[in-house]
Amino acid sequence: MRKGIFLLVVFLGILNTSKALNNEKRTLEIKRTSESIKIDGILNDKAWKNATAAKDFYQYEPYNGIKPSLPSEVKILYDDQAIYFGAVLYDTSPDSIIKDLGVRDEFSDMNSDLFSIFINTFNDGVNAVEFMVSASGVQSDGKHNGNHGDSNWDGVWESEVNITEIGWVVEIKIPYSALRFSKNEDQIWGIHFFRHIRRYREWSTWNYVDNTVEGFVNQMGEVTGIKDIEPPLRLSVTPYVSAYLENDADENKWNNDFNAGMDLKWGINQSFTLDMILIPDFGQVQSDDEILNLSPFEVKYDEKRPFFTEGTELFNKANIFYSRRIGSSPKNSDDTEDDLDTNEVIDKNPAETQLINATKISGRTKSGLGVGFLNAMTGDAYAEIRDTITGDKRKFQTQGFTNYNMFVLDQTLKNNSYISLANTNVMHTEEQYTANVTGGELKLMNKENSYQLFVSGAVSQIYTEDSDFGHKYFLMLSKTKGNFLFEVGHNTESDTYDPNDMGYIRNNNESSWDAEFAYNIKEPFWKVLNWNNEVSVRYQNLYKPRKYADFEVNFRTNTTFAKSYIHTGLFAEVKPFNRYDYFEPRVDGYKYSMPKVMIGRWWISTDYRKMFALDYNIGGWKEFGGDQRGFWTGIGPRVRFSDKWLLTYRLNFNMRYNTNGYVDDYVENNDTIIDFGRRDQRTIENRLNTKYIFNNKISLSLRARHYWSRVEYSDFYHLQDDGTLGDPIDYDTYGEDENYNYNAFTIDLQYLWRFAPGSEMSIVWKNGIFTDDNEIINGFWDNLSNTFESSQINSISLKILYYLDYQHLIKKQIM
Repeated sequence: MRKGIFLLVVFLGILNTSKALNNEKRTLEIKRTSESIKIDGILNDKAWKNATAAKDFYQYEPYNGIKPSLPSEVKILYDDQAIYFGAVLYDTSPDSIIKDLGVRDEFSDMNSDLFSIFINTFNDGVNAVEFMVSASGVQSDGKHNGNHGDSNWDGVWESEVNITEIGWVVEIKIPYSALRFSKNEDQIWGIHFFRHIRRYREWSTWNYVDNTVEGFVNQMGEVTGIKDIEPPLRLSVTPYVSAYLENDADENKWNNDFNAGMDLKWGINQSFTLDMILIPDFGQVQSDDEILNLSPFEVKYDEKRPFFTEGTELFNKANIFYSRRIGSSPKNSDDTEDDLDTNEVIDKNPAETQLINATKISGRTKSGLGVGFLNAMTGDAYAEIRDTITGDKRKFQTQGFTNYNMFVLDQTLKNNSYISLANTNVMHTEEQYTANVTGGELKLMNKENSYQLFVSGAVSQIYTEDSDFGHKYFLMLSKTKGNFLFEVGHNTESDTYDPNDMGYIRNNNESSWDAEFAYNIKEPFWKVLNWNNEVSVRYQNLYKPRKYADFEVNFRTNTTFAKSYIHTGLFAEVKPFNRYDYFEPRVDGYKYSMPKVMIGRWWISTDYRKMFALDYNIGGWKEFGGDQRGFWTGIGPRVRFSDKWLLTYRLNFNMRYNTNGYVDDYVENNDTIIDFGRRDQRTIENRLNTKYIFNNKISLSLRARHYWSRVEYSDFYHLQDDGTLGDPIDYDTYGEDENYNYNAFTIDLQYLWRFAPGSEMSIVWKNGIFTDDNEIINGFWDNLSNTFESSQINSISLKILYYLDYQHLIKKQIM
């Protein structure tokens, strides 16, 4: 036993020594070529014979810093139009190379060997673009800003893969139109090469990346020798046409629609790009996972519209921009019912405002200054109201013309640090309403990248007849290198801070202190690959008045076993004191007293390389000494029928018993009365995802989701001044009218053909059923049958985009 411990200590010591020795940044001088290069995955072109090669990779994981299991070699060349990479990824068992197919940019679901290139043309240690190719030839790309990745960015570049008797070869051409760089005569670019050997779960890198240091863009190597290259005129257009056939069961008829528009990309200069979308069409975007929301807060849904997800890393600064505000529900749509006269009904009330166009300009100068500007406009929105007796119709304006703007400045600093300033502005012209938010953030790292100071803040200003001003700020000091890590932070949001016209905040009027301590073992030992542990505490109070709200202690641990690659973890949380919710009563000055609770969760995930894999989690919570409780569980099998067909399914249960929540408030004898109800909530969610990949350009995907949540009330109470609930009141006051039986059923079926770089054709069928009733249905199948019999919306659409690049067109004319 002692001998084993001694050997383990020696082994870890050798690893730490290797880390110290490997910490020097690598540099590679590359050459210009005048020879033509054919991108075919065969490195037999004359130009490759004298190309400089990057060799001797380091293992990133599981054994950080040691020699990889298999060698890799990457050759690099450049000419006046592009930079070229030829990677030979040696493998002693080519038949064992995993090369399952997948969809572009969805490499996390792809069971395949991978090769990835990261390029930082400004070599600032913060920003990079990534180009990844799988052994099956599927492309992925994205942008990285610090520790944040954005896989929604799509560049237009070429790649081909070839499996050989010595491994696999990938050949890549990245035209300069896909990059942004300065006009300097001599260029030094940051560079990373990553290789993933899937069957070993092994990642390796050319430049050593210390896995105890936060981030990897700040640990890149360099390429030199790039001289006299000119940033090309970056001009491309992507026109589209789309056709829709839609059926609304309420109207019992099919409608058709035809749209046409265009995306424009123009390189204003060597660093900045203008992106514009004219007459946008987002009808094929995946359906939201809608839920029953009983809280006083808005649900935040993910952005899925391509224009607002691609290349928006600059616009995330200061956390004041939520792109779903653009084209969202009209500001006064809820007022339509209040405007109804006797005998009038609402025929139409648009759920979204119509986006006219959107433009963004973004880029970074050679001095490291990033600049971003975004503008979007939405048109007038009207509800249609009909008189049921005369048949006369009239319009009610729910939102007038609205202009959205955002401006960002982001300056990189030494030691991979940066400082940013951002501003959003929303103008509702006809309503004479303007909302303005200005924010900034500062990240300072020491030379060793081992400590970080992060500061952010914002000021909101709303101008109507009266002006409201608010502010927020956040401070965090953290240790970012080593096995032992910590962070201490403070957050404050004033009671008048409101960024929600163009941003998102769940609630304001909050002040909190957080501390987190972690000890992570990144090197494999015993029978595990790694072991991560974290303890955190959080204290929260109102900003105004300064009243205690909540205190919690959390513990988390997780590990991955070495041979089976089973990942498992535990989470525990204790709220040891009574807490106060100042938002659930929905009336200022009131609070709801919440009990002490304990929470626990366990999860496990098996090896995704296998034909069959399984995700499972179970958890629960209970108040101390009371009957409020809940539990949840979820199971998710994954079946890989072949290298072309993957099916995943997820079943989630969430049960909450004897919980209390807001029902209604009213004034009686000059006193505000707030009523709460005791309720049980049972939620079941089914999600099915399957993809069949015909080849690396054609795919068929299906996503179906059924969400069912039912809420049944048993008692009702008056909320007392001290936050407790009084004696039960007459059940008939509310009764079954407050029960909910909510269903959301959606289907998204897509056939996608990427027939040329940047060009695609898609056929999409979407089906949606949404029901909300007070009558509880207890049986799952009875409820599902009732859902299918309800009103539904069907849509079948065809959309074609064709990418036209100016440089390519000019080249064809010359030829």
